[in-house]
Amino acid sequence: MGARSPILPTWPMIRFVLAEQPMTIEAPGAVWSPLPEAGFYGSASRIMEHTSYGGVTVGVNLTPAGVARLLNIDLSQYCDRMVPLDEVARDTCQPLIVELRASDQGPAVKAILDRFFLERMDTPSRDEERIIRLNHLLLDERIRTAKELARELELHSRTLQRLSLKRFGYSPQTLIARTRFLRSLIAVKAAGTKDAYRAIDESYTDVSHFLRDCERFLGMTARRFFKLEMPFLDAVLRVRKATLDVATPGLGPATYRVPERP
Repeated sequence: MGARSPILPTWPMIRFVLAEQPMTIEAPGAVWSPLPEAGFYGSASRIMEHTSYGGVTVGVNLTPAGVARLLNIDLSQYCDRMVPLDEVARDTCQPLIVELRASDQGPAVKAILDRFFLERMDTPSRDEERIIRLNHLLLDERIRTAKELARELELHSRTLQRLSLKRFGYSPQTLIARTRFLRSLIAVKAAGTKDAYRAIDESYTDVSHFLRDCERFLGMTARRFFKLEMPFLDAVLRVRKATLDVATPGLGPATYRVPERP
């Protein structure tokens, strides 16, 4: 039947499918099957489900600033969508796929990816400073409204709206709500007790407010979500937390440490 695992709402990502057996991703109102060898996944506001029959895939999570450097696209055109990477990339990715397939598909992958991305991400976009500041503010638990974001960034509300849609994919208020929800969901999942709802973000008016967001972002109740078998997601959350100190890219920093050039 294949192994099925949920994918939480997140920033854009690139996925390379090196497995021989086809893989599938299902989202509300869409199914991508089989997945292409190299795919670009836009910002996501709803949970997706990944079905695998074994084999290797390589996922590369991108920050909004990273997308602006690498692809310089309008992310609002790719929200909750997946397209072949060649559709948005400046040059073909076939040589990279060939190199990944010829590698040990393990420890050697990091150096291959470092070289590929560093060669293509030297030049910051003209919006980079504002993108990074907005990303930082979204992670600030004190920021609860688009108006507060605009004030902190010293931007007119319409300018913020345009920046947010183009570089992040969604409106400022949707981004705030998604960040708050992911922060709460991860905390509730980690608590794992009947009193776990005490871990939800203080900006939620009550538990029912959080549960409405569960329907909005997961398409199901929190109780049903936590009953799902998700060994792959659990492993990803655990390892990301251990190595990067953040369980999911949607709650990650605006910038990561830049590796040394190989």
